[in-house]
Amino acid sequence: MTKTIKIEELTRVEGHGGIEVTLDGDKVKDVKFNVFEGPRFFESLIKTVHYEKIPDITRRICAICTASHSLASIGAIENAFKVKPTPQTNTLRDLLIHGETIESHALHVYMLALPDFLGFPDAFSMASEHLDAVKMALNLKKAGNQIHNTLSGREVHGMNERVGGFSKVPSQQELLDIRTSMEEVMPVAELAVKLLADVVPPKHNVSENLLLALDSGERFGYMGDHILTSAGERVHETEYEKLTNEQVIKHSYAKFSNYKGKTFMVGALPRLHLNGDKLEGKAYELYKQHKELIDRNNTISNNFCQAIELVHDVERCIMDVDELLSNGLDDEDLVEFDVYESRGINAIEAPRGILYHDYSFDDQGRITKANIITPTAQNAANIEKDVRVIAGNLSGSSDETIKHAIEVMARAYDPCISCSVHLTRLK
Repeated sequence: MTKTIKIEELTRVEGHGGIEVTLDGDKVKDVKFNVFEGPRFFESLIKTVHYEKIPDITRRICAICTASHSLASIGAIENAFKVKPTPQTNTLRDLLIHGETIESHALHVYMLALPDFLGFPDAFSMASEHLDAVKMALNLKKAGNQIHNTLSGREVHGMNERVGGFSKVPSQQELLDIRTSMEEVMPVAELAVKLLADVVPPKHNVSENLLLALDSGERFGYMGDHILTSAGERVHETEYEKLTNEQVIKHSYAKFSNYKGKTFMVGALPRLHLNGDKLEGKAYELYKQHKELIDRNNTISNNFCQAIELVHDVERCIMDVDELLSNGLDDEDLVEFDVYESRGINAIEAPRGILYHDYSFDDQGRITKANIITPTAQNAANIEKDVRVIAGNLSGSSDETIKHAIEVMARAYDPCISCSVHLTRLK
């Protein structure tokens, strides 16, 4: 007997969408991850635009991952024209991307994911019994916002980070204020790990996962120029199209990706699985202590990995501030460079996974072709794979049980509204 189960609106994610699952008895007949957010045409919008204006446009792809898009865009332009940023600029960018990840992970771990595991329908209900934890989480997010506001000029869609450097360098006092805030919120980051360490990921979600993450080099972080896979490969960012293999899907405005015919996952779980041994300080201690909770084949583990990353992010921000202050702040000018016909590709780890920006320029520095691939778009096919597994394993369960299991799984990916890849209907 064929039956339809529907979730009209998946809650606690940034956006709208649906998944359809057709069940024929205990068999999963079909799965569709429908993305019915309207398509967004940023690649077309920036054609013919001069390189100086590109980051101002592309950082508006997302209000949550604004720094990621900004730095990915700037990096692609710099790679095209062989611009070498200064060490100070690199450290400021590292501080900025870690601050953004604090903002994003604090929101997702505490407000969107944690209610699932504490038995609440939403963060407001959770606050009725855990008000102090919710207030602390908001302070943690506020600390991340402070970094973005200081370095980028405002909390959303900042303007200070530019091709070749920063238009304004933060003062010593502003950096000291960031350091103080990070020290104050460290207990909140550690609390997230403690709370999620007590969560037992459901077995009905287990299936083989291919994981992709940037090779962050000697230290754990969110920048690098090679991509690692859990199959043991290492691919340069300029060959990203071999990894993503985007395809147009009839039921989705988002393209789907696969690598060698397999779906794959990007995000915190892949980062810790592939780079976790590079963590430092308290984050490394917690990673080693709870390493058995990081199950590469259970995407629910992504929530716990985000909590570990929160501890890393706070520690790294303190390290970056100390490095900047010890070296002495230099109110340096933007790096000068020549413009010529070229192509630049840059990958960066946004909070939800690898983000690619790929630009081709004419000899005046104007865009002739662009390609932007977001993390959630890469995860789309893997989400369908997980839905198929869950629906198959729980086919004899009630409709509400299946709905809840798929919602929890979908939220674990932390899908982003600006990727236009959102979730869940069962059919």
